[in-house]
Amino acid sequence: MAEMEGANTSSSVHSVHSEDAPRQAKQLTRASILRWVLAMAIFQFSVAPIFLHHSTVQPLRPHQLRHVSTSSRRVGKRATLETVKYAVGNKEAFNFAYEDEHGSDVMLPRNIGAAGRSLLLSALEKRPVWDEEIDPEVEAERCRRYFMYDSPTKYFTDYKARKRRRLFLGSLIADDSWHALGAVAMETFGVYAAVAFVESNRTQTGTPRKLRFANGTIEHNLLVESNLFGPNTPVLLDQFVHEKEVPGKGLVREHMQRHKIIELWKKAGMTPDDIGVLTDADETPTRDFLRAVQMCDMPELDPEEQDCHTAKVIVSSMVFEGSPECMTTTRKWMHPDLILGKCIDGIGDDKYRLKKSQRQHGAWRRKEFTQKFTNYSGWPKGRTTYPLWNAADFRRDQGGHAIYFEEVDYLKFGMGQTGYHFHNYFETLRQLRNKYTTYGHAVEGAHNMTVGEMHPDLDVMVDCVLGRNTSGNKHETLSTPLEEFEGRIPIAYGLEGYTMARHTELKNLLLEDRLGHDRTWHHNPQSKDWYENIPS
Repeated sequence: MAEMEGANTSSSVHSVHSEDAPRQAKQLTRASILRWVLAMAIFQFSVAPIFLHHSTVQPLRPHQLRHVSTSSRRVGKRATLETVKYAVGNKEAFNFAYEDEHGSDVMLPRNIGAAGRSLLLSALEKRPVWDEEIDPEVEAERCRRYFMYDSPTKYFTDYKARKRRRLFLGSLIADDSWHALGAVAMETFGVYAAVAFVESNRTQTGTPRKLRFANGTIEHNLLVESNLFGPNTPVLLDQFVHEKEVPGKGLVREHMQRHKIIELWKKAGMTPDDIGVLTDADETPTRDFLRAVQMCDMPELDPEEQDCHTAKVIVSSMVFEGSPECMTTTRKWMHPDLILGKCIDGIGDDKYRLKKSQRQHGAWRRKEFTQKFTNYSGWPKGRTTYPLWNAADFRRDQGGHAIYFEEVDYLKFGMGQTGYHFHNYFETLRQLRNKYTTYGHAVEGAHNMTVGEMHPDLDVMVDCVLGRNTSGNKHETLSTPLEEFEGRIPIAYGLEGYTMARHTELKNLLLEDRLGHDRTWHHNPQSKDWYENIPS
């Protein structure tokens, strides 16, 4: 089992205050009753036919019990009443209800499922930032695990006594699942100096959308005002409204929206010595790597050494497709990205800022100002600092970069992940199809396609969740339950029962899809040249 930095958080899906012994005992009793009721119900429906009909009737097995529904409602300010129904065949077998107390009076969104509610209730529990105190021995041991890879050499980091570097998180946000947002919040609880989100009134393709996180909504209160990301971590949210036509298709609109993140960082007090962590809302560095970034010697993050030539630190992320139990084993996602404030446009020295004419569509830099294409051939040779990075440069593969890994012994080359990508998480199939119709790299006709037919990553997810063979897909998934995985896993996925609860809910959701799952990505004509046609 992976090492869990969240060892001092609750190990139960419904977490509790460890310092409140009477309340904890009460919750544990309720949890025990729930498990006892479920076990007895399954037992009765499994063995009763034996007692009644001796050996002439085959008993029901637990896997024959079909989950019908789970409903939830608040009881007072700090309790939730969950009602779960099961059936055998077409007949309702039994249902049970239990009441669970929790330490938050924050209202939760509807229609996020029992697993989603459990995750968010755990994420909202009031608790200390357990790893805030600096222990030189712990930090030194941590630094020895991380390295920058420049083929064929591994350059390991060293510990240097210092105050923790300040980190600022920034992300676009739209219809992202609370399964992803909750997992990110639990992973990073109390680490960031500030968190910034930007929401747009249109998708990347220009399709109008209702602002989900507008002031006064349940979603806004949960994201911004609930201390979801830590007791001393402010969350800033801004809206991006742009009604004019945008050149360069959806990517330019996306990067225009990202520029506002840096404005929010500046508003939150970011300085050239601080570090910006630019993500999508379903991505995060691991907590352990974030702590390494704060304390370990990394030349890319040293204001004295950094000249903004090779400014970007790239995180190598493990990918989960839709479910915690669908971890891909044959790919890594090379995001999120980190850059020292000194090299960020709007935070660093303006005299190293590129002009609008030196950028394409006012977004990413032209080739003569990139390391990738021309080694900064358009930049004056006598300058000691290279051009500052705006939010578009941040996300694109243009400037110099360094990729960091964690040394592990279960992989042949020891290149373990330093981040997580919670990809294709969703609460409804309508949300999923809308994403693939109106967001980046839109799929024409997605509303009339099976889930697996829309995209190869979704094909992997469907095969994993429905237990089908994934050998014909672009990527493979873990062949064992996640709890048997040797490496590091998200803190949220250590919550007792959560990973299988989410997996089961997703399976039921897919099985209810009216379009079925007979057609796969291999039936889509675009599958033959899809990757070649994706714009860089």
